[in-house]
Amino acid sequence: MRIAVLGGSFDPVHNGHLAIAKQALKHLPIDAVWFMPTRDTPLKERVITPFAQRAAMISLAISPYRKMHLCTLENEREGTSFTIDTVEELKHRYPFDSFCWLIGWDQAVQLSSWKEPDRLLELIDIYVVDRDTKPSAVRYPVHFLSMPLVEVSSTEIRHGNKLWMLPYAVRRFIADHGLYAASMVQSAMSEYRLQHSRSVAQLCVELAKIHHVNAEKAYLSGMFHDVCKQWPKEASAIWMRHLEPQHMQEHPNIWHGYIASKFVKRYFCIHDKEILFAIRHHVKGSSRSKLAMILYVADKLDPARGYDSNALIALCKKDLQAGFAAVWNEQQIYLKTHGKKGDEHE
Repeated sequence: MRIAVLGGSFDPVHNGHLAIAKQALKHLPIDAVWFMPTRDTPLKERVITPFAQRAAMISLAISPYRKMHLCTLENEREGTSFTIDTVEELKHRYPFDSFCWLIGWDQAVQLSSWKEPDRLLELIDIYVVDRDTKPSAVRYPVHFLSMPLVEVSSTEIRHGNKLWMLPYAVRRFIADHGLYAASMVQSAMSEYRLQHSRSVAQLCVELAKIHHVNAEKAYLSGMFHDVCKQWPKEASAIWMRHLEPQHMQEHPNIWHGYIASKFVKRYFCIHDKEILFAIRHHVKGSSRSKLAMILYVADKLDPARGYDSNALIALCKKDLQAGFAAVWNEQQIYLKTHGKKGDEHE
């Protein structure tokens, strides 16, 4: 077989990667494209998502395409993933197949930083896939495969942007496993609100483990509960008029709970009913489900708020029902004395 290898961290895989594979299958003399996620990436400083989850997302993304396959070879080897070592192992394992390597323009300009680039190019053909071919900018004897620009990157996806550029099955996988949650909410709120969400999520997890509630659901509830809180009032009003007209008369500071329960489902593909229910009711504390109570008290007792909530947190850890009742009663007293100032349910 003639096989084109598309390597990378795929954190996560997106439609831009699929477009490269489709272009290669259409214009190169190959029989298949192998997606090869790295075990570790030498030129990346950040911690990447575990291999098993990245591989699972690739499998979901390529499942409709019979000429695209997942290759887990790099995870089977110890140490850092260097392309030259992978190529030598491929030639050893599959002596009757021929291989070429697909890279993007950003990788092409970094070829000099790769391990043994000259020897690598003696062993395998490298195709640079890009909208505009710039042979003079690469001093190595590579080939070029032109393709239309696909404006998306894994970095953008991890930060909650252009999620529509993910195969739907991958979006659901990300939501179901809570991947990139912290970075996704980061672009939707201020640094203060982000720190609050992280702190709430941490307290949610602590309470969930004590009271036998799913910790992953608790974490996601905490991270996403305020994702719409800092929306402009005009934008929030549009969502409320269309999706929650029956609650339009309530104070605008309450709206973000209703809106977020719809927004995280539509945009982030979080479909878990317990999570959505907890987010919807976290402002008013109007639900007595365990997860909803945990999110409500964690939001109100967040240690990052700057007041001593230790006693109530301890009560919630000992007895969730009693802790919830105490927090709810304190909130009602607060609203009676401060509500007229317009800061209710803050």
